Amino acid sequence: MTAHRASADGPDSVVDGVVRYAPLQSLWLTSMLAGALIGGGLTFSWPALLLFVASTATVLLFGHSLGSHRKLIHDSYHCPFWLEHVLVYLDVLVGLSGPLGLLRQHELRDYAQRQPACHPYLRHGGGFWRD
Repeated sequence: MTAHRASADGPDSVVDGVVRYAPLQSLWLTSMLAGALIGGGLTFSWPALLLFVASTATVLLFGHSLGSHRKLIHDSYHCPFWLEHVLVYLDVLVGLSGPLGLLRQHELRDYAQRQPACHPYLRHGGGFWRD
């Protein structure tokens, strides 16, 4: 049996619980979105839009998908150490709590999904707006 990094006292600990609304985080994210939309609208140019698309694709595809998810979490390929650091750094630019926070959440979700019962939030069963 493979040892996992996440564990719980019992199967109920990954079923019980409540998803809570976090107003400060929601306000922060909404204000960042509003600032980006207003600032982007006021300073729009085609080269800026192309730079946004290219940089977003780079940090999401290379940083999040390849760096943190496939390399750091699953270790599913081999690459030079310096390249691993560059890819994980690109993921930090995504803004999803950094590599350790992402690893923690991924391990928790995987552990919960291996149990006979799983909380709807961890199995993505709450619907788009709730999740």
